[in-house]
Amino acid sequence: MAVLEDHHVLGKRIVLAALHASGFSVEDFGSAGVEELAERTVSEAVEVLLISTLMLPSALHVPVLRERIEARGSHPVIVVGGAPFRLDPRLWTEVGADAMGSNGADAIAIVRDQCRRLSCESR
Repeated sequence: MAVLEDHHVLGKRIVLAALHASGFSVEDFGSAGVEELAERTVSEAVEVLLISTLMLPSALHVPVLRERIEARGSHPVIVVGGAPFRLDPRLWTEVGADAMGSNGADAIAIVRDQCRRLSCESR
């Protein structure tokens, strides 16, 4: 899970806490730019990438991030959340994300569903 191009952490912390409490092992990538996040996603073989953004310009980097990740041969499920996606309920599809969550409970349901489909590990 990472904050993309922003410097906020509250929403990410809430989602991380909810996922950890539900038994998921989640790596916190902190706040990262597109290139750094693409490299870590590929090098750590991330299957489900959760991205949080606070501002619309950051949300609009998701298509570039997906392009960079796929250019490296990886195809993770990209799940987005944060203010821009709550304000525009269609934005997640416009930026090419696979799913969008509004809160920790949404994140749990989405990750659980994706892990069933992908055979991810949860603890």
